[in-house]
Amino acid sequence: MWIAGRPRSVRVELGRIVELGPPGGSSLVIPAVVDAHVHLAVATGAAAVLPFAGVAAVLDLGAPLDAVPFGAALPLRVVHAGPMLTAPRGYPTQSWGAGGFGLEVSTAAQARDAVARIAERQARFLKLAFDPRFALLDAGVARAAADEAHARGLVVAAHALEADSVRRALDAGCDVLAHTPREELPSGLLSRLAGKWVISTLRAFGVAPVRLRALREAGMRVAYGTDLGNEGTSPRIDASELSLLAEAGVDPLRAATADAAELLGLPDLGSLRVGSAASLLVVRDETPESIANPERVYVDGNLLHART
Repeated sequence: MWIAGRPRSVRVELGRIVELGPPGGSSLVIPAVVDAHVHLAVATGAAAVLPFAGVAAVLDLGAPLDAVPFGAALPLRVVHAGPMLTAPRGYPTQSWGAGGFGLEVSTAAQARDAVARIAERQARFLKLAFDPRFALLDAGVARAAADEAHARGLVVAAHALEADSVRRALDAGCDVLAHTPREELPSGLLSRLAGKWVISTLRAFGVAPVRLRALREAGMRVAYGTDLGNEGTSPRIDASELSLLAEAGVDPLRAATADAAELLGLPDLGSLRVGSAASLLVVRDETPESIANPERVYVDGNLLHART
């Protein structure tokens, strides 16, 4: 099967791209989107809807242990972190995440045990919570959790929206900021972020694109993420988030495809190359609105949606 587009067409067999061809249509063929921050256990039913909207894979950054590893979510690919680790009476257990979305730990031994339990549920990430509205993880406990996660091959992400929270996350050894921080970060803190990842979530938290621009200029890698499950989000490709990425000087298509797929450790998604999964969108152009409203959606070579 050939899927025609501009500037190239792709030939698909058994769910994989087997050949790249010349232009063959007035529309574009682009990779399907990867959303690097969702909460599927909050956004009930989203796993069944997202592939039809053009999202091939997601990173779930907060779900109860009994909800993971989301094996029933196919064809949506789900990478997850299980529940986030927090202090006793910390975020999110004292608010929206009271139903198992956080595990409270107060000692290094408890932190290492919690990481082991999360890893046993096929997690690829660990998430640490640093929210000053609530009790905060002890520095030694946070470091013990991150060290244990790294020893088990997990990537460590942090909920850290304030400058002090970012500092705590970096001191613990985090690799990824799960959100663009709301506060301006001082230069000394920015210099520590080079080479690390940040997930955008600009619209969900009302963060100005200038904050993300500063992180990108400091050398951070940027992945598209919506924080699906947060108030005002819906299971789709978010045109507003893509537009905000562009305002921040970030290529929104790359952030939502190749870079997000790299962060999730999914090398066969996010690009048009021989051997990659045929998870593709046919769109009018590369504007955020067109990407968010694809003309056709293919996941693993199967046509899931065609706009009439």
